[in-house]
Amino acid sequence: MKNSHHIAHLRNVWYTNDRTKHFEFEIENGSEFDYQPGQFISMDVQIDGEACVRSYSVASSPHHDNRFDLCLNIVPHGLVSPWLFHLEPGDAIRFQGPFGLFTLRQPLDPVSVFIATGTGIAPIRAMLQYVYQEPQPAEVWLLFGVRHEADILYRGEFEKMARENPGFHFVPTLSRPHPGWTGHTGYVQKQITRYLSGKRGIHAYVCGLKKMVNDVCQQLQAMGYDEAALSFEKYD
Repeated sequence: MKNSHHIAHLRNVWYTNDRTKHFEFEIENGSEFDYQPGQFISMDVQIDGEACVRSYSVASSPHHDNRFDLCLNIVPHGLVSPWLFHLEPGDAIRFQGPFGLFTLRQPLDPVSVFIATGTGIAPIRAMLQYVYQEPQPAEVWLLFGVRHEADILYRGEFEKMARENPGFHFVPTLSRPHPGWTGHTGYVQKQITRYLSGKRGIHAYVCGLKKMVNDVCQQLQAMGYDEAALSFEKYD
């Protein structure tokens, strides 16, 4: 049932860089968890007798086997993220959901643009997995901004997606590149005019921290795109 409580067990987990983990969960007893790519869950955690609720975007497209992924940064002095980072396979979480209106438009627009920074890639990964379950004729762009090369989460997956789908364009951008990086540098906002100027039929999906989301939305509107062409989720 939608928005009811669910129990899920951790099946697999690994570090994607020194402060980010990828988690794979499975719903207990095969109960139904019906969500749309881009939505989030609300997790209920008890820590030292204190009830904590945190929201996390689902980082995978819906699976028939009721599994789902999360992608989280650790907040060193936080309450919940250190608790989550100590979970081991077999451990359980309790959550409600799904929630949220940051979802794909159907059918896809002629040009779908996904813009993310950091773990804002989580719901966008879910959307892109869903889009490419079948061959997709639409033009699709992923502009992904991070600090360092090690922060390009799911890089191999997106590079494979680009190799296999001629309409998909993956553009990672580093704001603090190390020597030897030959790709794009600066903030992800720089790539918007470079790649999107003059395109028609765009819908943009933007996810990350508030400042980036606001900057990107303002930039797209200044380029002539209407508010109706923008969907966004802010992580702070």
